[in-house]
Amino acid sequence: MKTLHILNGDATLFVFNQTTIAGDILVWREILSDGPVSKKNLWELRSDWIFKKFGETPANYQQKVIKEAEKLTHLDKYSETILWFEYDLTCQINLIYILSSINSMYKKDNCISLICPESIEGMPNFKGLGELNSTQLNKLLSQKIKLQKADLALATEAWDLYIDNNFEKISAFLTRDFGNLPLLKKAFKAHLLRFPNPSTQLNHIEKVLLDFTNSGISSKRELYDAFWAQERIYGLTDLQLDHILNQLKEKKLIAKELF
Repeated sequence: MKTLHILNGDATLFVFNQTTIAGDILVWREILSDGPVSKKNLWELRSDWIFKKFGETPANYQQKVIKEAEKLTHLDKYSETILWFEYDLTCQINLIYILSSINSMYKKDNCISLICPESIEGMPNFKGLGELNSTQLNKLLSQKIKLQKADLALATEAWDLYIDNNFEKISAFLTRDFGNLPLLKKAFKAHLLRFPNPSTQLNHIEKVLLDFTNSGISSKRELYDAFWAQERIYGLTDLQLDHILNQLKEKKLIAKELF
């Protein structure tokens, strides 16, 4: 039987296609850490939000996202499923959704493995798998970790908590043993910082952007580079940061003529 590789995006796919690693591929292209989520009608909700926020048409969303995600329903075709993901919040939220989906159809002979590096030797500013070369990806394959049923159950609980989005419940959850998913704990801690500060009504990301703006940074590229250097845990793209910056402008916290 074959192996299914679930990749965290097209940047990883580009490098993966240059390796000698055998198996079928599922490319995950959603950003479930940004925008609304729900237990029911998730794809309809996401498609509508992605269209309104980023202009992606429902037809393209169906082809690029939903059609790929449907491969999760055919895991019985594979002797092993290997997930290639990263340490940041964006990747970790996508990961727990996928693991919760796998958990709902899990059979004891399913082999689910995870490759999720937080750092790479010789790359002090490592951001993601798409930065690596084919040799490095081949090497990572030997470092995969086999996930247990308990790990899938933990991911399912984490996904349910993420949907519920209750600060106190998530805080309590962080006292748990995270088993083979230790980076999820770090990501959830970062997620808690996205809740608004009661005194300022700003979350951590907004405050950091404002602080950098007030420090004298004069270009958007410099601002975003500074943010990524300090807050890589969030895995935000420049497009996502654009939206946050625009919201700060609408609140008149940043002058519209800046950036």
